[in-house]
Amino acid sequence: MKTHSLWPEHFKKRLETLLWLEGLAEWTHAVTLTMHRPEGGHAISKPEVTRRCRLFLNRINRRIYSRHGTRRKGYRIASVAFLGNGPYGDHPHAHLALQKPPDMTTDGFDRLLKEMATTTKGLGQQFDIKPYRDEGWLGYMVDHGFEGLMDQVTFAAVCPQH
Repeated sequence: MKTHSLWPEHFKKRLETLLWLEGLAEWTHAVTLTMHRPEGGHAISKPEVTRRCRLFLNRINRRIYSRHGTRRKGYRIASVAFLGNGPYGDHPHAHLALQKPPDMTTDGFDRLLKEMATTTKGLGQQFDIKPYRDEGWLGYMVDHGFEGLMDQVTFAAVCPQH
């Protein structure tokens, strides 16, 4: 008897999403990025949060794969991101899972992430970068975020041959 067939549809969708995300990469980093609020305190739109996250990832990819033709060949690290709005809906942030390139050290990747988090325009000065330990981070992202970013910044890794 398949008990999961009796689960409500949202549990099935959650499980399918988690299994897909787990199989997408060997995740190494769990990252939370906050967004800088514009003067006047206006809310930041979902497209703007997406733009800022893509800029963060593009800068990382260009730095890592600059000598290999990042744009021309489409080289990139594996990434997935979900949008969070905070408990009152006014604190936009993104939760990401990232996979460091196989030929880069963990310390080197940590330094690069911190540099990009502090220098990417539109990101706030609050960020959290931790080692990815298990699928609990993906579960947290799925449960507490909105999928609005997932289709915009979810990629499998594309690396040059080693």
